[in-house]
Amino acid sequence: MLITVLGSGANGGVPQWDCCCPNCSRARENPKMRRARSSVAVSLDGGQHVLIDATPDLKFQLEGVGLTPRPEEAEHGRQSRIDTVLLTHGHGDHTVGIAEFSTGKSFGIPVHGPPDLMRFLFGSDDRSSFFGDLGRLARDYVLPRDLIDGGRLDLIGGLRVTGFEIDHTDRMEDGSCFPSSTYGYELEADGRRFIYTPDLGLLTEDLLERVEGSDLFMLDATFWWDDELNRISGLRKTSYDLGHVPVEESIEILRGRDIGRVVYTHLNHTNPLLDPSQPAMKKLRDAGFEVAYDRMKLKL
Repeated sequence: MLITVLGSGANGGVPQWDCCCPNCSRARENPKMRRARSSVAVSLDGGQHVLIDATPDLKFQLEGVGLTPRPEEAEHGRQSRIDTVLLTHGHGDHTVGIAEFSTGKSFGIPVHGPPDLMRFLFGSDDRSSFFGDLGRLARDYVLPRDLIDGGRLDLIGGLRVTGFEIDHTDRMEDGSCFPSSTYGYELEADGRRFIYTPDLGLLTEDLLERVEGSDLFMLDATFWWDDELNRISGLRKTSYDLGHVPVEESIEILRGRDIGRVVYTHLNHTNPLLDPSQPAMKKLRDAGFEVAYDRMKLKL
């Protein structure tokens, strides 16, 4: 299984357009510190890929890692190296890039996600929504498909995917989630397991049981501290308020567990892990864990 990190930043990426905090300022001076919004592409042979999340940066991410048409394979100059799309939840940094699929040839790419997310993005046959009608997206270019909690898909080359609900988005009084529920994804092939949860509010016992014995767990690193926004930006919202388990807590929960590799992604511009000289990075590395970066490649 080949995993390419297309982006490893949180909403807004790094730098954020309206911020001059130390991390954003350093990223403007040093392109190597910049991060696009979080997404990964998974393949078994390097040819066709499963895309998890479609960020506002998608076009540039695909170009940056070479997931572009191969002239010798392209029909009439067109080819999609994306076979299937999996969406985790309805926040813009994970979904807005789906609009990129409204150009060019009509590929009919399946897009899977929680049923309430599919309704939120694409509407229904009798009442379409913005993305459903945008450039005839859901009519000609993508095929929205509900994936129930615990549902499994058999994809390219024997790659098996399970979508499962996790905590992240706001829970409303009627029990629904806004703008949608959130899924993590477990991908399996050739006896290897990869679990991806870029936005994660709680490390529940069910999730910990799932990741036990996995080869790769890539998870939420939006904030290092629960009160990070107050420390850096003077904002009162906490990490838990926004649906993210802080890294300084999750590393202690995961330390010593039977997981092949633990890689953190979806870093907010305030996160001290963006500066390798900070003590946070030493603590994470001492636990045997890693931080994802844009265009990182992993092989299982």
